[in-house]
Amino acid sequence: MSNDKIKPKRLSNLYIRSQADEFRGKYLNPSDTIPVPIEDIVEFDLKLELIPKAFIKQNIDMDGFLSRDLKTIYVDNELMSERNVNRYRFTIAHEVGHYVLHSKEIQESEYRTPTEWSKMREEMDEVDLNWFEQQAYEFAGRLLVPRNKLIEALESLREKIEEFKTSYPDSNNEIIEAIARLICSKFQVSPDVMERRIRKENVWEELNL
Repeated sequence: MSNDKIKPKRLSNLYIRSQADEFRGKYLNPSDTIPVPIEDIVEFDLKLELIPKAFIKQNIDMDGFLSRDLKTIYVDNELMSERNVNRYRFTIAHEVGHYVLHSKEIQESEYRTPTEWSKMREEMDEVDLNWFEQQAYEFAGRLLVPRNKLIEALESLREKIEEFKTSYPDSNNEIIEAIARLICSKFQVSPDVMERRIRKENVWEELNL
C-alpha cells in the first residue's frame, strides 16, 4: 500500500557508515579505491540508468532524484560539464544513498514526476525530511571519502599542517578549510564535502592535528 509521505527510519551515523563501507566492499577492489568510480558502479553494477534532465534545479530546487521504481537517477543536465564534475558525482552518490537506505519507503510513495516528488517533499514533516536527506548525505560522503584514505591524505600533509598552525595558531577552522582544498582532488569531491568529512569523522582530533 502506498503512502503520501515518506517517513524514514532514524538510522545512526554508525549504521549509515557501515552501509557505505559495505557497499564499497561489494563493488570495489580494493574497497578503498579512490576516486570512487561512482558512475560506473551505478550503470554497470546497479544497472540504473543515469539520465540528464533539463531544469530539475530550476523547477524543483534539486540536483537530481531517484525514480520511484528505483531504476533511474535523473540529474540536472547543468551538472553534465567538467566544471561541475564533483557536484555531479556527489549527486549520484547521494541518490545511491537513498537507493541503499530508503528503497522501501520510496517504492511505497506515490510520486511519479519531478513535480510530484517536489510536492511530496514539501508536504513531508520537516524532521522527517531532514532525516531523509541527511542520511543520504552521510552515506554519500562516507562512500566517496573512505576514512582510512582520508587519514592517509592528512598524514601526508602533517608537516604543512604544522607550518600552518605555527603561522596561524588561532585559525584552526581556516586551516581545516585550506587542507580540505588541498586534498579534495584526490577524491574528486568538493572542498566543502572534504571539510565536512574531516569534521564528521573526527580525524583531526584523532591525529592530534
